[in-house]
Amino acid sequence: MGWQKSGGRVGISACVFILCIGMAQAHAVSVQPAVAVIARFQQTLLSVMKKAPELGFKGRYRILAPAVRESHDLPFIAEITVGPYWPQLTAAARAAFVRTFTQLTVATYAAQFDGYSGEAFQETAAHAVAGGDVLVETTLTAHGRKEATLDYLLAQSGSHWKIDNIVANGVSDLALKRAQYTAVIQNKGFPALLAMLRVKVAQLSKAR
Repeated sequence: MGWQKSGGRVGISACVFILCIGMAQAHAVSVQPAVAVIARFQQTLLSVMKKAPELGFKGRYRILAPAVRESHDLPFIAEITVGPYWPQLTAAARAAFVRTFTQLTVATYAAQFDGYSGEAFQETAAHAVAGGDVLVETTLTAHGRKEATLDYLLAQSGSHWKIDNIVANGVSDLALKRAQYTAVIQNKGFPALLAMLRVKVAQLSKAR
């Protein structure tokens, strides 16, 4: 079972959602275009990190915003984070959520990647996975020591490969957000979730 994208492709299956990814290569998929997407995005992150103090939060946000939009399938990710509540939202509510979710995603990167002390990204593996998606496994190192594992699940969106999920140190970002966001909607309603995300964006924007 899975979530269907508007283009007809099955996106993240329930197993992928918790990183129980079946490695059966049902389709002959070239992993290189997906690998290139991750390489470009991580290179942008590094360049921002190296100039972080002089750029400040606003400068980092300005540079990262197009890179994040190009590499992440933010409308699809936003839809999955609210799960079964998405069909209940009006077109205006969906648009507002995708817009705010996008701002939060970029702001999070801009706030977190705020300095440089010898970090480097390294691709460790890339696999075609069931459904025609690609998993790109990378590490973030500092001074030759591994700081974190960052695994990216990418799917084709039109003619482009885009990130659908990131698993950091074995934890699915998409799974965390879905659990949190659906709980807020269930307990307080969608307007409360939208307000919560806007508050987070404002808080992150205060970063140096």
